[in-house]
Amino acid sequence: MKKIHLQIICMAFTLLFLSSQAAPGAAVQAQTNLLQNPGFEFPYHDDGAATGWVRWDRVSSEDQFDDCANGYHKRPHWTPETASAQFIHSGSVSQHVGNNWDTWAAGVWQTISVTPGTTYRFSVYAKGRGSNETVPTPSEGGLQMNVRIGIDPNGSGLWSDSDVIWSAAGNPHDQWQHFALEATATGDKVTVFTAADWGVEGVNQCRRFLDVWFDTAELVAAAPPPTNTPPPAPTQPPPPPVTNTPVPPTDTATPEVTPTETAVPTDTPSPVPTTPPGGAVCVNAFADDNANGLHDDDEGFMGNVTFTLASDDQVVGQAVSPGSDSPVCFDGLEPGTYEIAQIVPSRLEMTTAANASIAVEEGQTVGVEFGSRIRTDVTASPESASSDTVASNATPAGIDDVAGEEPTSSTNLSRLSGLVVLVLAVVLLGVLIFLVLRRAT
Repeated sequence: MKKIHLQIICMAFTLLFLSSQAAPGAAVQAQTNLLQNPGFEFPYHDDGAATGWVRWDRVSSEDQFDDCANGYHKRPHWTPETASAQFIHSGSVSQHVGNNWDTWAAGVWQTISVTPGTTYRFSVYAKGRGSNETVPTPSEGGLQMNVRIGIDPNGSGLWSDSDVIWSAAGNPHDQWQHFALEATATGDKVTVFTAADWGVEGVNQCRRFLDVWFDTAELVAAAPPPTNTPPPAPTQPPPPPVTNTPVPPTDTATPEVTPTETAVPTDTPSPVPTTPPGGAVCVNAFADDNANGLHDDDEGFMGNVTFTLASDDQVVGQAVSPGSDSPVCFDGLEPGTYEIAQIVPSRLEMTTAANASIAVEEGQTVGVEFGSRIRTDVTASPESASSDTVASNATPAGIDDVAGEEPTSSTNLSRLSGLVVLVLAVVLLGVLIFLVLRRAT
């Protein structure tokens, strides 16, 4: 009887151990981080950049502290941050970029070998501080540090390359903020950038301390390259269709007035429509099912596509396509040349170029339509397919954080298996207790 009891105890503990390994909530294997030294740890180069990273900056002039409102840029300093734990997000070091009194625009970059056609997600944590006083005096919340991250899908290593896709700008005063962005590699390399810009035209931003810290970066494959795609996507995507036909402004989105503000939908149209001074850009995304780069009559519209409008390296506005025939419009634009770009979710692939350069004139509304379709390597049910073609209130990728993915069927199965094993272990323990009590009586 003792031998039977011993066998039951061994089986019960074995099942309990297995259930602990397969219990609900078990961690899914993390994706491979492709970056070199993603935590900005030691050693550092002599120029102050962390190993694996290269510094960049935009220098427009020498010291012009006597005219701080002209948005000038002077070269900052790159240093490893070890003095205070509040400026380290993970590990033992963070990458510091900063200046005293003189405004600056700079960051670090890294070029990585990748698989062409694969969509990659780049993310990093950033924290900033601007003040005339030392810590612990809080950062001046009204200052604009314009922190962004970027991905060059062709891996040129040039921050000024027109192909670089930039995220929306943020101002993480005294707190770590997560910036994330996705882009599809057009070659065998991509370049990722961190950036901040304290030089704002027309605003006095000169302070004794103008600092930004970067830490905990990641570059992972967000989606595999498409395979066996009929019909094939064009090797050189055509530019998105652009029209100069006046398009009535809608109430879907309001344009940003500063690089730090996001286009906000409004449900209350003006009783009497008025045309703001300047020009307008109205943009939408269509479901290009046949990948010909044209919006055919039998093709609908695509939702959850993020649009970013920029001028002179400054983000003017950002909005998300609603998945209907109502475009999102940016009104009151100064006449000039603008860059409009699309960022698609990882389930989609672009069938037109990722961005377009457009000229805006006074009193003119320019219409732009970007094309994309659901990737053929994604198994889509009717329910999941519709999620990309209707309006969504989800935060677009590249702003703050990226929404988590739904658990896969394999994950659900492993969780169910863990529950079954756990139940069996409890039953065996119950049998053991019953036998011991019976023997005692």
